[in-house]
Amino acid sequence: MRRPHRPRPLRARVPRLCLALGLAVPVVTLAGASWAEPPSEAGVIQVAADPVLVGAGDIADCLTTTDSGTAALLDGIEGTVFTAGDNAYPLGRAADFTNCYEPTWGPHKARTRPAPGNHDYLSPGAAPYYAYYGTHAGPPGRGYYSYDLGAWHIVSLNSNIPAQAGSPQEQWLRADLAANPTQCTLAYWHHPLFSSGPHSNDPRTLDLWRALYEFGADVIVTGHDHDYEQFHRQNPDGVADVNGIREFVVGTGGTTLRPFEVIKPNSAVRDSDTHGVLKLTLHPTSYDWEFLPIAGQTFTDSGSRPCVGSAPAPLGGRGFAIGGGPSGEEMVWTTGSAQAAYAVARFAGGTTTILPGPGSFLAPTATDFTDTTAAADQFTCYILLPLSTTGVLGRSDLLCAIPDSGSSTGGPANAKVQLDQSSMATLTWSPPGGQTAYVLWSIPLDGTPPATLSLPAVATRAMHDTAGKSTCYVLLVMTGGSVTGSSEVLCALPGQSALVTAGSSVATLSVGEVLDAVHDNLGLARIRP
Repeated sequence: MRRPHRPRPLRARVPRLCLALGLAVPVVTLAGASWAEPPSEAGVIQVAADPVLVGAGDIADCLTTTDSGTAALLDGIEGTVFTAGDNAYPLGRAADFTNCYEPTWGPHKARTRPAPGNHDYLSPGAAPYYAYYGTHAGPPGRGYYSYDLGAWHIVSLNSNIPAQAGSPQEQWLRADLAANPTQCTLAYWHHPLFSSGPHSNDPRTLDLWRALYEFGADVIVTGHDHDYEQFHRQNPDGVADVNGIREFVVGTGGTTLRPFEVIKPNSAVRDSDTHGVLKLTLHPTSYDWEFLPIAGQTFTDSGSRPCVGSAPAPLGGRGFAIGGGPSGEEMVWTTGSAQAAYAVARFAGGTTTILPGPGSFLAPTATDFTDTTAAADQFTCYILLPLSTTGVLGRSDLLCAIPDSGSSTGGPANAKVQLDQSSMATLTWSPPGGQTAYVLWSIPLDGTPPATLSLPAVATRAMHDTAGKSTCYVLLVMTGGSVTGSSEVLCALPGQSALVTAGSSVATLSVGEVLDAVHDNLGLARIRP
């Protein structure tokens, strides 16, 4: 796990800016500051155009070394990490997590969204599991929750507690799917409904499968059997169905593998000799899968399929990101098909401005916009508004910047911040050249002390869990032991996005009503455009 870099005292000004949020945020102004040389770090992965979900089940085992091999794969793959249960062998004790999981998959805990397995529940109530993962594991004792990745809705379920029709978990799942109608849905848990491994088919999750099938889900990922198996699309009764769900069994995270027994109908691809992880690239209306083997092993499996969901047309605005450019504050996003146009709402200096300007809108196919009129050194926030012919269909994440607050030379190029409807902030940039390292400052707006993170010279991307807190960032460029450039201040304010689908309750809101809601939530002055 990366250790926060603790710098020597900076010869820099750290003024306190009273932001429009009524909070004080420290902003770094460079003055030839000198820092201790950051420690060397592993390389950083290439930026992916669409979100990635990667992981496996049946993972950490102190009697093997293959869990270190799968952890090494994660080191080279960006995105969200899932676990499909049996996270720490043999008994899911606190010591098993400390001694076996933490040294291997532990460095990725901040970006991990786990599911529990039966070995985790060998400790009473899986208490060490819930203590280790904290809020990322869902409510303690419940262990099921959901989140969004790009255009996809993701559900992590718990196959170790009641899951039959009418159970609290099954009722919650149906309510969650009804409240989150998306074209693409993925779920994961531990015990597979279908498996050719020694445990065979396990009917305990049949009703969860049925609920997911009825709501048009696309992918289910499981573990439990220590092998890799991919099934053709099928319905909960095991009948091949072009509108069914593709199930993956990925019990290949590190513990000892086992051979297959009776091969089940619709089993498409199998391997019981290779440890590795399943990487899923989640496009707006399709997905790619790839099984990646650990070093020294060769089996792979890959493919691409469209989603089968029948949700309303998706709204544009996902992937909204902002950052300073040569001509002004640049915004980019992924377009959709439900909107008739876009507008951008800018909040700055107590004033709300609708861009591009009065009576002007961006085309429904637009994917970028540059605000050339943003005032320098003023805390400025933006929201992208997808529009119908009668009103606002939704709103993007709320992102902010202090234009021209970065260094005039030596700073990272094209630095941008993104939330993508989550609490995980992603920063991307292009290297300025000549750098030997970076240091990322994260500055919570609730008064929590800032933190620093050292990054290697090859880094072009960093992720930070805001834990739901409004947070600002400054990326410092290091050359030797000195700061030689900085990005402008970029801020992510989670919890403001309302990108739903056409026909939702947001569809009738006017621009003014949407902006009022944002102002109210942030404690800003109530201003109509």
